[in-house]
Amino acid sequence: ALISAVIPPSYGSLATTVRRNLGAVRNTGWEALLSTQIVQTEALGFDLTVSASTNANKLLTLGGTPPQIGVTTRVVEGYPLFGFWGRKISGWEDRNGDGILTYNADPALNEVFVDDEASFIGYNQPRHTVTTTAGFDLFRRVLRVQGMFDWRGGHYWYNNTERIRCVSRANCNGLMNPDASFEEQAMVVATRDHPSRTVAGFIQKGDFLRFREMSLALRVPERFAAAMRASSAQLVVTARNLAVWTDYRGIDPETDRQAGPASDFPDEFQTFGPPSTLIVRLSVGF
Repeated sequence: ALISAVIPPSYGSLATTVRRNLGAVRNTGWEALLSTQIVQTEALGFDLTVSASTNANKLLTLGGTPPQIGVTTRVVEGYPLFGFWGRKISGWEDRNGDGILTYNADPALNEVFVDDEASFIGYNQPRHTVTTTAGFDLFRRVLRVQGMFDWRGGHYWYNNTERIRCVSRANCNGLMNPDASFEEQAMVVATRDHPSRTVAGFIQKGDFLRFREMSLALRVPERFAAAMRASSAQLVVTARNLAVWTDYRGIDPETDRQAGPASDFPDEFQTFGPPSTLIVRLSVGF
């Protein structure tokens, strides 16, 4: 792994670091693909393809350089690269029974509790993926209907949109809604009022299932193709990103404002999720 090694001042260089092959990273996992034709007759066909993968990432060594500590991510030996770290919310207690959690410097009155030190929260990219594609051939293969579902899991996502709504704009649910859950209230108190100012509550599980694509492919009858002086024609209608199911609390678990070494990534920050699109294509052969 390339590491930004610190250049001693005695070198007299204006640069403070230089990239060197000092580190080592290990990735282990497996991939699997199953493709099968379940039904195949003259009038009807049904095929199914399932692909899956899993990965475990671990930084073995930084070559003697210190851990790289960001706001939400860290590069630490023995842990995944750029994993999410933070001072976790360890619990809460509505001591006065008013339904509203608050922080107080007096331990006897405080209602939101945070760990004393930062610890590893989880991966910032999906560890596990499963993609399922099912296709149906109908009416003697005149029409093909195909659908694709994607599942991604084993990771976390930074709900930075909700954080800024709570901290700077005072309009998030956990702050303004008296009926908000204690978990939501604790997230707000921990980052607004607690001395730690921890954002760990906004680093949330990013597992999701997405209806990625649905397509209809119609083989145009030869007489209509001939009317266009063509030998064949096919009409394809495709819809993408039709639905998503997730416990992630932000806009979309695939929304990423910026990914790169200069940022604490990934995060959702006032950005849109993948748009739903409709594509119509006519292919004509001559």
